[in-house]
Amino acid sequence: MSMSKILDYIIVAVGIAAFGYHMLTTQVLMVGSYEHQTIHLMFVVTLIFLGAVRLSTSVSARLWYLSMLGLGLFATAYIYLNLSHLEMVIGFPETIDVIVGVILMLVVLEGTRQAWGNIMPCVIVFFVAYFFLGQYLPEPFYHRPFNFSYVVSYLSVGLSGIYGNFLSISANYVFLFVIFGALLEILRVHGLFRELGQAAGRVFRGGPGQTAVISSAMVGTVTGAAVANVAITGAFTIPYMKQTGYKPHIAAAIEATASTGGQLMPPVMGAAAFLMASFIGVSYASVMAASLIPALLYFWGCMLSVQLIAVRENIRAPRAPIDVRLIFRRLPLFLIPLGVLVVMLLMQYSANLAAFWAIIVAVVLSYISSDTRPTFKELAECLSRGAVIGAQIGIALAGVGMMAQALITTGMGTKVASVVEMLSGGSLALALVITMIVSIILGLGIPTSAAYALVAIVVVPVLIEMGVTPISAHFFAFYFAVVSAITPPVALASLAGAGIAGADYVKTSLYAFMIALAGFIIPFLVVYNPVLVLEPDDWAHGVFALIAVPIGMSTLAMAIFNCALTMFSLYERVLAIVSTALIVAFLVLRHDSGLPFEYPVLGIGLLIFAVLMMGQMRKRKAETTALPKAQPIGQSYAEPDPTR
Repeated sequence: MSMSKILDYIIVAVGIAAFGYHMLTTQVLMVGSYEHQTIHLMFVVTLIFLGAVRLSTSVSARLWYLSMLGLGLFATAYIYLNLSHLEMVIGFPETIDVIVGVILMLVVLEGTRQAWGNIMPCVIVFFVAYFFLGQYLPEPFYHRPFNFSYVVSYLSVGLSGIYGNFLSISANYVFLFVIFGALLEILRVHGLFRELGQAAGRVFRGGPGQTAVISSAMVGTVTGAAVANVAITGAFTIPYMKQTGYKPHIAAAIEATASTGGQLMPPVMGAAAFLMASFIGVSYASVMAASLIPALLYFWGCMLSVQLIAVRENIRAPRAPIDVRLIFRRLPLFLIPLGVLVVMLLMQYSANLAAFWAIIVAVVLSYISSDTRPTFKELAECLSRGAVIGAQIGIALAGVGMMAQALITTGMGTKVASVVEMLSGGSLALALVITMIVSIILGLGIPTSAAYALVAIVVVPVLIEMGVTPISAHFFAFYFAVVSAITPPVALASLAGAGIAGADYVKTSLYAFMIALAGFIIPFLVVYNPVLVLEPDDWAHGVFALIAVPIGMSTLAMAIFNCALTMFSLYERVLAIVSTALIVAFLVLRHDSGLPFEYPVLGIGLLIFAVLMMGQMRKRKAETTALPKAQPIGQSYAEPDPTR
């Protein structure tokens, strides 16, 4: 048996052991909080470095990763066996403690590099270096000197930094939620997403593009990871879009944009949503509920953009047959576990317990029908793959813990917040723009959770001091950390989509940015209209805001793509721009901000929109008679004609 095969079996065995341990801890209080985090970190380090050994081709690389694995297990074992001692010497560790702490920091850095590439460890090193060397910097970034052992203690063996809130969230919540998302594979629900997408394609002109949006939204409800979503749905949506007339970079951009929105779609929104609940001090169910309207608005923007792209590119997709029986067979497999998860969260059960029962229900349902019943090997490999993804998120959160601790202990977070406040000059709008830029820049190449956590610590308190509600301020930072996955120059979701489509990465990322551009106003509107996160400060204004936001997004998208039902004339594009400006004015310039005629402004904006659409309907009716009818296709896009 080859070494690779042996490693595959070992990784599956460790993944199953990690899954079993985390499932058991939801039912039995086996160990204390720090012991639990340490065991979780042991599994994380093991899965990360075994995977690195598996992918290595040189002996020297394998020896390096095995040494990292050995050092990681030694460090975590030492911490597990000496927790009482380490708690007593926080800030003043002994020599052996310092050595173990340095080893653990290096292991986390190398593990992060293996899981996420070079950018994130470089960011971590920057913050750690500031902790060590900030006393040599001028004001306002100077901090008092700390000795070496003190810094190492607070970053690792002092049970903060790597340990603490971030790693706890990974161990207690994120790991099982990720495994629940991985169970999509054994439930065989990908065909369900395809058929539902095709049904949407019959209603909207975008056709296959709508398949990408609908399937990505549904996958997003249980994965909460943009790149994984692209990999799952893009494998069948991108070829289908290309087959029916979409250019490769456009197909990839649509898939990347839709998959990115999956991180906004409840109930499973990734690690960042758990961090948000922790920062604000509310339940995860509250964050989940607050994200619903913004997520639906994001996907409304995606669907509308796909429709407009079809008009602009003159794409008339064929009417693919819909397998209604497959929909009815697969829909319960998807909805029942998801329903169990949502209901338990809304009933205020803990998130890890809700994930436990959702996983149990999903596995049981998969065995009911013969066409979805997995073999033991398939189930084990699926759970193991979920554990590996959970380990990748876990090592990232351990790194985030070091960055956050450096910000807190040195006071850098407060200093940066003061700089942001000074640059904004007390202007909320300018502070929001700065927050957006910081969130996007931090999100270029590092996980959403890391980008969001840094902004939540540094900039969000400034927004809250300016009167923004905590949930709106945190959602603002979270949203832009999410959309950084499609923001050039480093757009990871666009990169994944371009790879599947065989498209140019730059074209893909720029087009994805254009598709999502209308959605960029959503977080700004959330700040000025808290009703969008279910915290209205004025019910009358809130009701009109819920009407105005989707229409304002629509007119903005129409102005960007220069069409609606058909291509715009210059006059029509001007109408769309004016309508957008008036609707946004209503949403942003509130009556308490010096605009006494906000409702007439909204009325004029809506009237212009109505005039624009009536004109478009007349033009479309005149053009329809000249258009040939789309011919139905007799085969599934999953099995394209080999002669094409």
